[in-house]
Parts: sequence; C-alpha cells; structure tokens
Amino acid sequence: MRKISFILLLVSLIACLLVACSNGKSGEKANGKTVNLNFSAWGNPEELKVYNRAVDAFNEKHDDIQVKLTGIPNDNYFQTLLTRLQGGQAPDVFYVGDADVSTLVNNGTIEPLSDFLETDASYVKEEDFTTDIWGGAKKDDVIYALSVDSNPYVLYYNKNLLKEVGAKSPQEYYDEGKWNWEAMEEITSKLRDAGYYGFVQGGAHTEILNWVWSNGGEFTADGKVVADEDDNTLEAFEFIGRMIENKNFIFGGTLPEGQGADSMFMSNQVGLVTAGRWFTPMFLKTNIDFDYIPFPSNTDEPIGSTAIATAYLAVNSKSDHIQEAMEFVSYYTSTEGQKTRLDGEGNAVPSVLGIDEVVTNQEKPEHGEYLLDAREKGAVVSDEFTAPGLGQELADIYEVFLIGDISAEEAVQQAADVARKMLENK
Repeated sequence: MRKISFILLLVSLIACLLVACSNGKSGEKANGKTVNLNFSAWGNPEELKVYNRAVDAFNEKHDDIQVKLTGIPNDNYFQTLLTRLQGGQAPDVFYVGDADVSTLVNNGTIEPLSDFLETDASYVKEEDFTTDIWGGAKKDDVIYALSVDSNPYVLYYNKNLLKEVGAKSPQEYYDEGKWNWEAMEEITSKLRDAGYYGFVQGGAHTEILNWVWSNGGEFTADGKVVADEDDNTLEAFEFIGRMIENKNFIFGGTLPEGQGADSMFMSNQVGLVTAGRWFTPMFLKTNIDFDYIPFPSNTDEPIGSTAIATAYLAVNSKSDHIQEAMEFVSYYTSTEGQKTRLDGEGNAVPSVLGIDEVVTNQEKPEHGEYLLDAREKGAVVSDEFTAPGLGQELADIYEVFLIGDISAEEAVQQAADVARKMLENK
C-alpha cells in the first residue's frame, strides 16, 4: 500500500512539474536556454540608436532569442567584415552595402533566404518589398539578403549659411521652376567667394551617377554598358570636373584627416552636401537650420533622377543559430520593423510598401516629401553592383579623376571598359 501511495505521489509531482513548465513564458526554450545573436552594422551614434529601436522591439517579443547590436566604423567596414568572415569571427547577422553584397553571394558566406521567407516563421514576404530593391542581393531568383530600407539621394543645405553669403535658397529656385545646374553653380560660387566650401562631391559610383542621371545620361542600359557612348554621361563628368577645378565643389577624398561631409556641414564649413536620410538624426541634434532639396535637373524634368542607396541584412552561413538569425532578419526588415525604426526622426525611407507616412511624420526638415519624390524618380543601381568588386574598381577610377589626374573623357572610358569586362566575367 505504501508503495502504491509513493508511486501516486511521484506521478502527482511529475504532473505538477509539467504544468509549471507549461506555464513558463511564451517562446522560452524547453531547455531554458536563450539564443544570443550578435548583430553588426555601420552607422553614426544617432543611426545606431535608430537601429536599436527594432532590436529592442524584437527582444521584447522573444524570450528565446536576444539580439545585441555592435557598431563597426564606416571606414573599411566591408574589409573588416570580410576579415572576420574569413577568420570565423563574424557576427550572426550583419549589414552589407549594395555595392558589396554580390561579393558575399558569390563566395557563399551568406545564407539564402528565399525558402525561409515562405514559412510562417518569417515576419516578411518577398512581395512586401518594392520590386526594384534587390540589386546584387538576388541571384538566379534566389534572395540572399533583405533590404533594411532605402535611401534616395537628396541635397541638404544650410539655410543660414546661404543667407549669410547672399545666395538664394534652392527652394526659391525650385519654386521658380529654375532649380537646375546653373542654379547649383550660382549658389556654390557665392559660398566659395565668401570663403566656404560649396558642395562636397563623393567618389562612390552612386554619387557620380546622381549627376549622370540628372542629366538624362546612362551608365548601363538593358544590362549593357553604354557610358562611353552617351554624350549626356560625358557632359555630367565634365560638369563635375569643372566644378571641382573652379572650387565650387571639393572632392571628399581630399578633406582634412578625420573630416567628412557630415562634420563639415555641422561645423558650418560647407553649404550643401548629399546623402539619403541617414544624416538627418545627427543633424537634428545641432542648431543648424537645414532642409532637403532634390538634385537639380539639367533636363526638362523639374527634379533630377538620383541613385537610391540601400543596405541589406544578411545571415552568416556559419552561424550556429541560422534559423533564429533568419527570424530576426525578417522582423528587422518587415513592415513592423521598418516602421519601428523609421517613424519620426528616422534615418531612411521604407523599402516595404504602405508606410510612407513615417517619412513625413517629423516636423523637421520642412520638406520630408522630397525624399519620397526622389525615391519615386530614382532607381537602385542594379547592373554595376551585380559584379563583385566593381563598385570599388569604379571608385578607384573616379578618385584619380576627382583629384584632377585624368580628364572627364578618360574617366568615362576607363570606367566603361572595366565595367564591361567585369560584368561579362561575373
């Protein structure tokens, strides 16, 4: 009898333990362990705060998965990432730029995501994104990384600095229907003559394309390189070269050590810079009165067409927690994740459909809608960034051009030749 009672007591205890376990927090691992994911991205301090909005929201939803974000300096970000991937020290999840993602696709270091996107565990589906966002992140109809958001290039201008030098604002030219290259030259000339820098010209392919496209030119068309056959493309290079020679523009690569377009703008040394929305959170922490304006057009169009920069979020194929990493990537890039990050004082424009209001919800800058106009008018660089390493090869050519060692015609020809060769051999 005692034996039977003992067995009944033991069964009751086990049942109680099972009930207690079933009442644990939702999502908790059966073994009680939590998966910890490491997530790396570039960004200034204010951008990292924006990223952490979605990280914190995800962590609050999951007891079984916790994500920690670590920033990596912008300078040499991709080289640092490559070194860590090769050494087995890379994070589970990481940002990768639009010009670099094809390299990781080709070398097999990031996990394909298409199958996971079709599962119930994914917070986002392929059809949630704008159709032209994939660039080098998609190969042979397989998606290898998800767009975190998009960033159409616009110009930022310092209102008070332009008033000080007696220049009309870009908005005044725009309202008059005269926001064109001539107006850009007039403004930057006044800034230069007053001892300021007019505009910081970057050497990335996207920052060159902004002038090419705003002049109606093309670098590629229908998958073929046409830059050396397009007079409008050559004219854009000639305009950039002349502006630098006349000191209306300064090449960002020749700025003093430790100085960038953002710091020059915040210290009132330059009147205009270009970027996507990523400068905004940082600039809002200053006393500078600034606004957006679309790129000036040198065609009959009211605004110039510009490149749309995008970063992607990828999963390390050697992660010990690939499924959990995919779940986080899908949340971070989903409608909920992007809205959490970008609403109000965000650092980008959504790459998913239906939440454009997050861009115009902030009071400053005044013309947030210009970011949406630029996205509507612009395009993601597709062909050039599908060839691993081509973005850097082009930047190397542009640097030689922007410091004045080769002519605009030579730069166009060299860029076309290397692009044609690398795209044929990709």
